[in-house]
Amino acid sequence: MKSITALTLLAITAAGGTAGAEVKKGDKFVELDATTANGKKFRLKDMAGKWVLFTFGASWCEPCHKELPAWDRVAPKLAGKVLFVAININNNADEGKQFLSSLKLKHVFPVFLPDENSPAIKAYDPEKMPSTFVIDPEGTVRLVEYGYHPGDEDQLVKTLTDLTKK
Repeated sequence: MKSITALTLLAITAAGGTAGAEVKKGDKFVELDATTANGKKFRLKDMAGKWVLFTFGASWCEPCHKELPAWDRVAPKLAGKVLFVAININNNADEGKQFLSSLKLKHVFPVFLPDENSPAIKAYDPEKMPSTFVIDPEGTVRLVEYGYHPGDEDQLVKTLTDLTKK
């Protein structure tokens, strides 16, 4: 994982503005227009008061096939501190659901955002897949990481442990 100081953080107000450019560390998150597997709305504003890690990925993303199981192994170490969310952006929602189902994730909550014209996709603009973001209990984006390499999970646990102590 890159050092936090080298990370580009993206966000805008949770109230639902629009993003015109990348937003920097300390800004509020951009609301997601995602749904759960059963079609219910998933909104970050409903996670107020919690640390949330969310990662954009898709079935065609090879590193995503490795990252999500790694995050699923990490999540129990941070149980009660950080909610882990997988945001699938496959244009075909059924393919996305099949992909996430095939991973048999137990600790990462799957949601779906298959619309490439989504305001959230445009705002976060995941430049490399997977793209992982962390927001704090007040809704401030605190961390973003592009890509995944085996071993990133060790640094992630350390970083999240440090962040959640503050």
